[in-house]
Amino acid sequence: MKTAFVFACVVVAALAASLSEEEKKLQEIHDKCQADPATYVDHELLHNLSANIDNPKVGAHMLCESKAVGLQKPNGELDLNVIKQKISLTVSDKAKVERLVKECAVKKQTPEKTAVNLFMCLDKDGVTYFHEF
Repeated sequence: MKTAFVFACVVVAALAASLSEEEKKLQEIHDKCQADPATYVDHELLHNLSANIDNPKVGAHMLCESKAVGLQKPNGELDLNVIKQKISLTVSDKAKVERLVKECAVKKQTPEKTAVNLFMCLDKDGVTYFHEF
């Protein structure tokens, strides 16, 4: 039992060491959202967002992450400047960044649906930076 625990600690430490600072921040945000019962969601639901777009737990979790990373303001409104800046971390083509902001940063019926749609749209275009954990 102790051996398994030590091995798990070594694996976690090795993985943490290999993450960039931004990835570590994203992991912390994800973990914080998962630690709150109001925003906890089964990982399987997150890995198939399109099939779970109307799931309130998925929406709550994605809004939690979106607000924490700055994509949405505390009131749920999109922050286009932050979205553009975050997309630019993984997309160097300025025209593509602008296109993605116009296509993906679209207000939906609720802040939760806005968050889910934003992540799904970006993922569809290969911008998976925001939710790999």
